[in-house]
Amino acid sequence: MNVINEIFAQYRREKDKLEVSVEDMKAEIQEFLERILLYGAGSAGIAFLYDLRKHGIEPLYFVDADPAKAGTDCEGLTVIAPEEICTRAGEDALVVVCINTDGKRYCKSFAEALRVGGHHGVYDKLRGCGCKNIIDYTYFRRCHALFTDEKYNAPSCSDVWLMEEHEQEIADVYDLMEDALSREVFEKIVRFRLLDDSIEVPTMGQEKQYFEYGFYERRQDEVFVDCGAFNGISLKTFLKENNNMFEGYYGMEPDADNYAKLEEYIRTLPEDIRKKLYITPQAAWKDDGGITLYALHGPGSFAADIGKMQAESITIDDMLGEKRTSYIKMNIEGSEKEALQGAEQTIRRCKPRLAIAGYHRTDDFWKIPFMIKSYREDYKIYLRSYMNHISFVYYAV
Repeated sequence: MNVINEIFAQYRREKDKLEVSVEDMKAEIQEFLERILLYGAGSAGIAFLYDLRKHGIEPLYFVDADPAKAGTDCEGLTVIAPEEICTRAGEDALVVVCINTDGKRYCKSFAEALRVGGHHGVYDKLRGCGCKNIIDYTYFRRCHALFTDEKYNAPSCSDVWLMEEHEQEIADVYDLMEDALSREVFEKIVRFRLLDDSIEVPTMGQEKQYFEYGFYERRQDEVFVDCGAFNGISLKTFLKENNNMFEGYYGMEPDADNYAKLEEYIRTLPEDIRKKLYITPQAAWKDDGGITLYALHGPGSFAADIGKMQAESITIDDMLGEKRTSYIKMNIEGSEKEALQGAEQTIRRCKPRLAIAGYHRTDDFWKIPFMIKSYREDYKIYLRSYMNHISFVYYAV
């Protein structure tokens, strides 16, 4: 038994006090059940909408500050601007903020939660529009039944029941962590999810995310595979961190709008750098059968059965063939496990350094490090967080 087993034992002792049933949750918000609006028509808002619908709760609208989304349809709900809330739903409607940033919930009662804002800029804007009742969606994470059988991305609200089923695997992954800070981060994420969501997880500066050169040396012959290349932000950091010294780059980005921005950024680079870059609109996946993509035309696009477009896919093994890579980064909104399957032979053959996001799906937390170790037992596994409990990365060296 290690410290993780002890946390689970404490959870079982205190479960009745920690967990709220769906019925009790509905009773808490009874006066708002017909007047709920979700702020943020992105991946977290969409996931939370489907969590609510599983239990018969149907919000009135999505709210989003992006003018381009106003008047559009998002999963059957009209998207309105914040300035329209009071006109459409009244100043007493309940606005649930669904943003995956580091909002904190320290309050244990619904009445108190309405008074405490985690996302201060958003809260201030909504109050300026006349809204009286605002709450973060993370408040509902104590209603564990809401977040079972997760299909979409709500990293702040884990499937606690699934974690219970896999206690020993989680405890075993803790023992795989290479250094004391990795073990501390891992332990505190478990405590956050099971016991105390006011706990602070040791957090690193985001400017070094994916490029923690304290674990390994820089290489002038680096060949970087960037899964989730987005608009070029990881490429830009890679070039800066390596003083433009590298051998090759493969960027994979299936969202067409993001891909266009990636192309635009690459056109600004010197020719000697451009000629070493390869980019593709294919998604990194376990096969070449394609994926259904929910394109958000910005950060957060994800593979899902509710997606509106088909994107081509390819395995990293097939993309590279016999070519080598020395570094693979994945932040692909819940598709990391499938992409790792498609990179198995490359990982076994090349032993690249890996930087893999571990937070989009609840079971990513323990399955991703196990997958990595199953491909090569000689990897050392580190864990670093970049946004408290929400955004963390496994590094394999």
